[in-house]
Amino acid sequence: MHATGSDEYWVGRALDDPEAYAVLVERYQTRIYSLCLRLTGSPDDAADLAQETFLRAYRGLKTFRLGARFSPWLYKIAVNLCLNYRKGKATQPALPLHDQLRSGEVSPERQAEQQELRAQLLHAVDQLPPNYRAVIVLRHLHDLPYEEIAEALGVPLGTVKTWLFRARERLQQQLAPVRGAR
Repeated sequence: MHATGSDEYWVGRALDDPEAYAVLVERYQTRIYSLCLRLTGSPDDAADLAQETFLRAYRGLKTFRLGARFSPWLYKIAVNLCLNYRKGKATQPALPLHDQLRSGEVSPERQAEQQELRAQLLHAVDQLPPNYRAVIVLRHLHDLPYEEIAEALGVPLGTVKTWLFRARERLQQQLAPVRGAR
């Protein structure tokens, strides 16, 4: 199936042709999996939650408001599934701390220092309340504009800005000792 056309075009097609939905899955599977991984910390759980996101979205296509943007709606489904999942797994870290860094031409000492800083940052993000963690992940890891984050989380734009401000403030406080030691 030829994959040109807007998301909304494919949503309209998928209502009558289930195979058209595969185009949307292909477009978003990497982004949704990545979001789920960042919010759950488990590759297996992220794969399951990403699959559940697409299943729920497909079942909900009949209720999707034509003319609305598809991506924020899909992100909202994924974020809600992950946040609900996290409530049942409160002790599991939300972000994998073993992400690989690009080596480039960085000395081994500098690379180790960068890994330590990244681990501390990811740990600090993991300590944020779920709503703050979600806005940080959507904004800084998925580069979503504020408006799409608001749509995805189902909150007003002002709330997104407030949560981002407070999340960044908390991260600065948590990382101040680390930054002061350098």
